[in-house]
Amino acid sequence: MERIQKQMEFLHEIDKVKDIFRQSLVVDGKREENDAEHSWHMAMVALTIKEYFIEEFDLEKSLKMILIHDLVEIYAGDTPAFGAERPDKKEEEIKAAKKLFSLLPKDQSKYFLELWLEFEECESSEAKYANVCDRYQGFMQNLTSDGHTWKKFNATMEKVLQRAEVLRLYVPELFEKYMLPKFKMYEARGIIK
Repeated sequence: MERIQKQMEFLHEIDKVKDIFRQSLVVDGKREENDAEHSWHMAMVALTIKEYFIEEFDLEKSLKMILIHDLVEIYAGDTPAFGAERPDKKEEEIKAAKKLFSLLPKDQSKYFLELWLEFEECESSEAKYANVCDRYQGFMQNLTSDGHTWKKFNATMEKVLQRAEVLRLYVPELFEKYMLPKFKMYEARGIIK
């Protein structure tokens, strides 16, 4: 019963991810997207664009990373992609991950923490793909909101391309044929500086 109780407490706690709002707007622009919506959309991106990823990888493992990657924001808060840097972000998120995943039984706690750390380190093919999906989903949110976060944070082309580097490296066809022309279009409009 103790195992079940711990799992249920964890599932109850992570429901709070629905109350973590991001800077991105939902398609109709009526409100900000929450972390749960972001993770769901990332998972759909993962299922849809996998043919463009240049490395062999385990899609199921990437999907697991996608589902847990932002849960730490329940305690650490969201850091906007184009906002001010937070020097304590990594430390705060590690502390939050340990706190959150410790709610689980030890074997699951260890596994979830390892998955989350693997995503953050972005070295395995699965973590690279999950990060590709994270960055691509943010890019899509900017397209559906007429560059909302690019405008809000006065994003420069240098910063936008830096953020998209993982896409350039691991989904080059998608980056070159679809994303780069969009970046240039938004730069020509003065939305990307």
